[in-house]
Order: sequence, then structure tokens, then C-alpha cells
Amino acid sequence: MMNYQFDALAARVKLKDITSCADNRALLHRIKNNDPGLRTLAVLDEPEDEDEFIVREGDDLGWLGYFIGRNEKLKYLSVCYLPGDRERGVKFFFGMQRNKSIKGVDICNHLNESLSVMNLPHVTSMSFECQLEGEYAHYFALGLRRCTSLKEYSGQLTAGIVESLTTLPILEKVHVWKNGGLAISREECMALRELLANANKLNHLDLSDVGLGDDGVKLLVEGLACS
Repeated sequence: MMNYQFDALAARVKLKDITSCADNRALLHRIKNNDPGLRTLAVLDEPEDEDEFIVREGDDLGWLGYFIGRNEKLKYLSVCYLPGDRERGVKFFFGMQRNKSIKGVDICNHLNESLSVMNLPHVTSMSFECQLEGEYAHYFALGLRRCTSLKEYSGQLTAGIVESLTTLPILEKVHVWKNGGLAISREECMALRELLANANKLNHLDLSDVGLGDDGVKLLVEGLACS
């Protein structure tokens, strides 16, 4: 369903029909009704803390995304799990694209190719805490391009991700992240050079969680010379 179809059904949908358990039902009720005490939300597969939507069979992620999209109180969203089923992930991201209140998003897993439809034009800060390779980096880069209000980005750099970052008009801060603080590759160093040369508003670069090496330092200097 598209958002206009959800609109037509929202008044009469029963939460027990679109959730897997009482806890998720109660949390979705708070999201739907703009509970002012609900400022942060996590989407997970295993419970860790409060205010968590634990995704199980029977949870309709299209409706979860739709009610997040209509919510006006949420400020921070952490997405650590979506099922491997692409369709459920796509419905989730399509639904939440209406949201204007969430300013910070933390994505903690590869998720799936549904990342390519991510459309969060009001988010100002994004963290991607996993190592992306191949097609997943491509999917994420496609979605990142639509985050046009982004000021801060934390995550890895690939050529595609940097290409998307350099299109963002007010990006100011980048924190380069890599699993275990490992040295970044030559390809990543070249991407970093391109970022420095082309991200016009960038004024803060944090490399404290990665190693550079001699090649990295050389490419970094080249990028700074072009900025």
C-alpha cells in the first residue's frame, strides 16, 4: 500500500491486527497518538531497553512506518533490525518518509536493499554503525542522497557514499568510522580526499576511530589542498 491507501484505512485499523504482541501494540498506540513522553524509538529483533519495537512475525512494518511518519514528537530513531524480506523494509521506509520531527537516525545493521528507498529530508544527523560492502553500500548511498537537511554523518566512506555526501548542501561534520578502529583502505582514503575537495560546507572531520597510514595522510593533505 501507498501512503494515501494507509490514510484511508488508518481510522479503522485495529492495532491488534498489525502487531505481534501486547508490548508492540502499546508502543504503536503511543506512536499513533503522539505521546509527548516518547522522544526516542528503537526498532530491534531482541529487547535491550525500553521504548523498543521488537520486530516479529505478525508485525506490519508498513503500518509502523506510517505511524512514525505521522508522529510529531519523536526526535531520535534507531533502526537495528529489519527482516530480510525486502518488501517489508520498503513499506517501512516509504511510510516514515512523511516524518518531520525526527532529527537523529542511527542505523545499526545492513538491513537490506530497502535502504535505497530511504527518504528522510528532515533528518539532520545520521550514524551508520556497520561495515558496508558491495551492493549494501550502493543501496545506502542512494538513500543518503535524499537526506538533504543532513548536517552530521558518522559512518564509513566509499566512493558512492562520498558522492552522495558531496551533494548534501549543508553537511558540516563527518565522523569516519570503521569496525575495530582498523586502518582505512586506499580506496577509502581516496574517497576521503574527494570529500574534502568537494564538500563545500564541511568544517569538522573526525578520524579518531580509524588508522590512516602514510598513504592516507598523503591523500588527506591532497584533499585539504583542494578544499
